[in-house]
This record gives sequence, structure tokens and C-alpha cells, in this order.
Amino acid sequence: MDNNNSEQILNTKEEQQPQPKKKTKKKIIILAVILALLLLIIGVVVYTVGFHTPDTGIGQPPPFATDGLLETEKDSPSDNNEPESDPTDPSLLPKSQQKIYNFLLIGQDRVALNTDVMMIINFNTSTKKISVIQIPRDTYIELSNYSGKINGLYAHYYLRSDKDIKLGARKLADTLEKNLCIKIHNVIHINLDGVQKIVDALGGVDLNLPNDFTYRDSRVKETITLPAGINHFDGYMAEQFIRKRSTYAQADIGRIDAQKIFMSGLLQKAKSSLTLSTISQMTEIVFENITTDIKLSDGIFYAKNLLNVDMNNINFMSMIGRNASGNGLSFYVMVRKNMQEMIDKYFNIYDFSITDAIFDANRVFTSTKKFPHFNALYTTTNIDTNDPYSADNINDNSIDIPQVRKGN
Repeated sequence: MDNNNSEQILNTKEEQQPQPKKKTKKKIIILAVILALLLLIIGVVVYTVGFHTPDTGIGQPPPFATDGLLETEKDSPSDNNEPESDPTDPSLLPKSQQKIYNFLLIGQDRVALNTDVMMIINFNTSTKKISVIQIPRDTYIELSNYSGKINGLYAHYYLRSDKDIKLGARKLADTLEKNLCIKIHNVIHINLDGVQKIVDALGGVDLNLPNDFTYRDSRVKETITLPAGINHFDGYMAEQFIRKRSTYAQADIGRIDAQKIFMSGLLQKAKSSLTLSTISQMTEIVFENITTDIKLSDGIFYAKNLLNVDMNNINFMSMIGRNASGNGLSFYVMVRKNMQEMIDKYFNIYDFSITDAIFDANRVFTSTKKFPHFNALYTTTNIDTNDPYSADNINDNSIDIPQVRKGN
């Protein structure tokens, strides 16, 4: 065999040997990219769940004027801060070093734009305490471009914000921040369909009724009466309970006390029955029926910390006020001193006190010209209240709500 033939045979054998495939290299690159993305996602999740903490805004100027405070008052800690003696006890730290957040929650009527549920929620994630103050729908407020019941103020802002729910709620929060001297970190807007669906997703709630509760059930076209004591409510029944006011002697004040009973039962049920299945349902309900500016990462932080809150560390209170009338309409006038003390004790995130000198400095919660007789109620002092109520106590003993006609 000559050399030429030998070279041809060798070349043929080399050509027949398998060559590295380009597809294999591509697969390796794709797998490497997928792995890198998974590691990035895992890192973000771990950070969000384990290390992320929402900004309290303590390093920014307050959203309200502090001109009425003396320089010594601005620099000195609030009267509600005790001297630090145990650094392991977060309640002894200055408020600026605690992680404290305030939220405005408004519930909109199904038909109109009125917000018949309005409350400010304080969540101290350092001390694991929650405080809730409810603002009655008939509360009088007088601004440069609006005067009347506070439950119409959201609609006022909503219609002037191109019907943007989030922006309308934020403008309402800004007004409350400025005049109640409180930092509101986030807003939450919920409709009544959302309330029904949340209750049903949890399998209903058990409420401790102080009196017989009668309502008209349109589903079965019957009037139903539930006896005082523990009763199981589905979403439809819960909506009837939190909306009803006609049978209460104090009307709207009776209704917001009923809402305290509902919220206490709801929180107790949520803490005891949340599962992967219900969390999935709740997430869907939130996206469909709740509008909020809370970021997902912040929401995970709040949800995780909520699970560690004891029911006896959840306190409910109402804006203290007095009923009044003007131009044939019924109003509720805030008692300034009581509200100022509540805000300072339960909702203040700053080291300085919310004093009389800065609280509602523009007197928007009374009327100096239109209804001057409101001022006597606004400046009332020495009001005794039962506030706050703990959620644990409400679930055990309920709240006495005087009725016009018992069980009707």
C-alpha cells in the first residue's frame, strides 16, 4: 500500500470519529443561565423574608408642621418613652429606633363613593403591638375646598385625581397626616366584596355578640335572629353585621363598636387558620378587591411579623367626640384633647411629643364660622372612655353596645 492510500484511509477514519456537538455547549450555557437566575431569585426571597425592613421615614422631616414646639421639646424624647435600662427590651428604646408603621384603611360603600369604614392602624413590629383607631363616618372636617362629613372626603379627592383609587386615598392620608400630626406610611382601600370573600376564604369567623342580632337574609328571603354569645358568620352575614347601625342607640358609634367585634374575630381566625391554600386564596382576593401602595417586599415583612402578635397586644379605640347638628344634618365633632393624647400615645413614631401646640393647628375638625357652636364640643375636657379594648378581651367578653330595641 503506497503512502497516498495510507493517508486517505487515515483521513477517512478521522472524519468518521464523532465531533463535539455545538448543541451540547448551548445546553450547558442555558443551564448555567437558569441556575444563575434561580440563585438570584432565591437570594432576593431570602433577603426579603429574612432581612428586608421597610423604611419608617424617621430620617425625613415630619409631614406636619412642628413650628409650635419649643426647641427643647423637639430635642427631648416623648413622655411616652421610658429611660433605657434593658437594651434587649425594644419598648425601652427611643421610638426613632423602633420599627413603627402607620396605615390608613378605608372601606368603600358598594353603591356610592362614601368611605363608611375609616381607621388608622399602628403596627410596632419591634414591640409586636398593634393599635387601631376608628374614625366615625359623620366626623366633621372643614378644609379650604371641602367641608362636611369625613366619609365624603375620599370621593372629593378621588374625583379630582382622574378616579385613581390609590391617589385619592393617598390625598386623604396626606390631609390626616397634616392635621392629626401623624405619619401615614401606606394606604389600603377595600370594597365590601373583598370583606365577604376574605371571610369566606377563612371558612367564616366566630363573633361574640353582646346582644341578639337580627338581619334580613336576601339569599333565603327570611329575617334571621342570632342570639347573644358566640355565633359563626359567613362573609354575607359579616357584611350585614358591620354595616348595620339603625338599631344601635348611638347609631354610627354603635356600628364602629360592632366593627371592633368583627375585626377581633377576623384576626383570631386568620392567625389560627392560615395555610398555604388560604394564603393563595387571600392573595387572589387582595389583588381583586384591595388597592394599596404597599410594596410586595414590605407586605411580606408585615405579614411575617403579624403572625407573632398576641391577641392581647392588639388594641382598638374610637375617635372621641360628641354628636352635633348643623343645617339639619347630623355630625360628630372630635374632642380635641382626647384625640391628641391618643395620637401621641399610640400612633406617634417620633421622639418628640405631639403636643397641644401643634395638634390640629388649623382647627379643621371644628368650625369657627359656619357652625361656631361646634367649638364647645371640640374643646371639651375630662372625657372618660373605655378605650382601648384589646382584641383578646373583645373575643372573650364582647363589647356592650346599647340598642334602641334589643334584638331588633
